[in-house]
Amino acid sequence: MRQMVHAKPKPFLDPARRQWQFETYAWLLRGCGGYQKFLDTDLVLPIPEHFPDRGMKGHAAATALFRRVRDHAGMADWPCIAEPGSASSDKTEPGSASSDKTEPGSASSDKTEPSSASTDNAALEFTSDRIRIIRYSAAEQDPAMLVAHFAHELARFLVESFEETPPGGPMLREPAIDLATVFMGFGVFMANSAVRIAPWDLNEGELVHALALFCHLRKVPEDAVDPHLNAHVRKYLRLAARDLGRFECDFRKLRGVFPIAPADAGECTLPTRRG
Repeated sequence: MRQMVHAKPKPFLDPARRQWQFETYAWLLRGCGGYQKFLDTDLVLPIPEHFPDRGMKGHAAATALFRRVRDHAGMADWPCIAEPGSASSDKTEPGSASSDKTEPGSASSDKTEPSSASTDNAALEFTSDRIRIIRYSAAEQDPAMLVAHFAHELARFLVESFEETPPGGPMLREPAIDLATVFMGFGVFMANSAVRIAPWDLNEGELVHALALFCHLRKVPEDAVDPHLNAHVRKYLRLAARDLGRFECDFRKLRGVFPIAPADAGECTLPTRRG
C-alpha cells in the first residue's frame, strides 16, 4: 500500500526575511532594555480602554490621539508634538491610495530581503525650543490611520537614539523602523493599515509576520488579537504564528537578550511604560 506523503508546509516568509526579523527584534531588545523590559510592553488595540478620548474634532482630536500613542509607546517624556501639515518626504502620506500591496505567497513577496527603496526620507522639524514636530495630514479622518502614523514616527524617533546600526546596515533603516513600530506594540494598526496605504517599507505579509513574532515573544493569546484585525489579516496571522512555532530556538535567543547602555542618551530616556 502506498504511504501517504505529507508535503512540508510552505514557510510564511523566506528564510532571509524571517531571519532579518529575528535579528532586528534582538537589535531592538538590546536598545530598549532587554527582554525583561519588553515584557512590560502592551499590545495596543483600538478599544476605549486604550483610546478613551471622545467629543473632540480637528487638531484637538489629533493632538489627544498623539498623546495617547506617545503614552502607550512609553515616550511621554520625549520632547515632541504633533502638528498638521505635510512633511517633505518621498513616501505616501497617510490616507493616500496605493496599488503596491503584497500578500504572502504572491510573486513580489518572494524577494529575499526586506525592501530598502527609501532611506531616511522624513524631513526633521523642530520648534525654537528644540521640540520635535511630527506632522500629520489634517485631511485624514480615520483615527486608526493616525495612530499608525504617529506610532511610526515615534518609532523613528526611538531608533535615532540607537548607536548600533540596524541589521542589514543603513539601507535597511526604514524597514527596521516599520518593525520597531510593531515591536512597540502597534502591530495591529500597522498590519490593518497596510491594505489601504503604502507609506511602509515592509509589505503586509512582513508586517503580519512581525506582529505574530511580537505575540509569540510577548505571550499574547491569539483570541486577544483576532477581533481587532481585518479578516484577511486574521488569516495571515494564524499562518504566520503556526510557522513561527517551528523556531523556538530563535525565540529562546531573544528571551536571553540583555540591554546595551548608550554612551550618550542625551535628554531622552528609553521608553518607559506608565504603571
